[in-house]
Amino acid sequence: MKLEFRKLGINGEGIGYLDRKPVFCPGVFPGETAEVKITEDHERYAKAELVKLLKRSDDRISAPICPYLNRCGGCPLLQMKAPAQLAYKKQLLEEALWKYGKIRNKVVREVHPSPHSMHYRTSCKLPAGTIRGHLAAGMYEPGSNKFVAIGECAMHTPELDHVKNQILSYAEDAGIHAFENEHGLRYLVLRGIEGSFQCALITGRDTLPPQFIEQVSSIPGMCSVVQSVNDARKTQTIFGTASKVLAGDPYITVQMNGLALRLSAESFFQRNAEQASELYRMAVAKIDPCTTLLEAYCGVGAMSLAAHEKAEEIIGIDSVSQAIENAEANAKLNHIENVSFRCGDAAEELQKILVRKPVDTLLADPPRSGMEDRMLETLLTSGIRKIIYVSCNPATLGKNLGVLKQAYDVRTIIPYDMFPNTPHIESITVLEKRNPPRAERMH
Repeated sequence: MKLEFRKLGINGEGIGYLDRKPVFCPGVFPGETAEVKITEDHERYAKAELVKLLKRSDDRISAPICPYLNRCGGCPLLQMKAPAQLAYKKQLLEEALWKYGKIRNKVVREVHPSPHSMHYRTSCKLPAGTIRGHLAAGMYEPGSNKFVAIGECAMHTPELDHVKNQILSYAEDAGIHAFENEHGLRYLVLRGIEGSFQCALITGRDTLPPQFIEQVSSIPGMCSVVQSVNDARKTQTIFGTASKVLAGDPYITVQMNGLALRLSAESFFQRNAEQASELYRMAVAKIDPCTTLLEAYCGVGAMSLAAHEKAEEIIGIDSVSQAIENAEANAKLNHIENVSFRCGDAAEELQKILVRKPVDTLLADPPRSGMEDRMLETLLTSGIRKIIYVSCNPATLGKNLGVLKQAYDVRTIIPYDMFPNTPHIESITVLEKRNPPRAERMH
């Protein structure tokens, strides 16, 4: 079937129309014509697979870049020129903001490009598998359980892949196999920033050989080697039990925006560290000097601590106890005394604080699911004058802004390309509390 494609979907797939029904097809860009095969036909949409490109977009890069391009599925925009990627990402953000929140695109600024479009990822979380009898790490083909071994990823830093492959080689020599029947290596979680590395081995019920542990810990720059047992048959999580330190420290220390940050293996930290540094700097720059600043979903405290000169008191909240432990350690490590952290639900803790004292500004970096209803309701009735909202999901951002605009004005939205060659886009939104009508103020 021949089809013309006009738009780009939120997952980076091309969208064409068949009798007004949208057809989603990976591997096709807007402006291209392709021969496709319908794989799923539903009442309101259809899915297709690419058979042959008949007309190519001028935005397509013809030279092959990655040997795993058509199997991994991790970088659907890899063959799209960089300026076109930024334009489409901004368009996807604007469409989501209007669809879910009726936020007009005049407040959306130009996308800040990543300093590097390739080899920018400083961490990976890869499942282990077996290919032709050899232990490997990789990905699963989209929508399948077919394992794809990835030797070198064009998005990883070369140093990260080099250390990853060293670990896999040592593991195979030690007789460690891919996870099966509650034993073996299940995931390899690796972080490598500025020459320092942290390795987490997610395994079944295994005692790892001492020689293997010694080899891994002897890799230049390796600061931390930990093991977590996850032998659940069906699970959506990577880590299982609390990490056990096998060698080195329980954390890795990295530098960002003049701060030293300790990260445990389980703690979230942006994979594009260089671009994350720029985004955090911008978010902090948007904070006006104030008395009390609160950061919800604060993680290891990178932004709270970077903003320590912006407020007399800063309080960070996160529901993950390990992140709060890291954040408290980071405050001490950097000798910052006006920032404190507490573990708990963001909305619940904010409500407790508001009973005792006013909060001037809220800094928030929620997960992809966005702010919870309780958090939104609390903000609408609070006296918080300014919100700096860091988002990694345009859809949930649009939904949240659609609620918050009842009491706040959206001043600006600044997009950041955190993950080049993917459709993902992050952004900073600045909101200011709308003054009540004069009659209401007098009352």
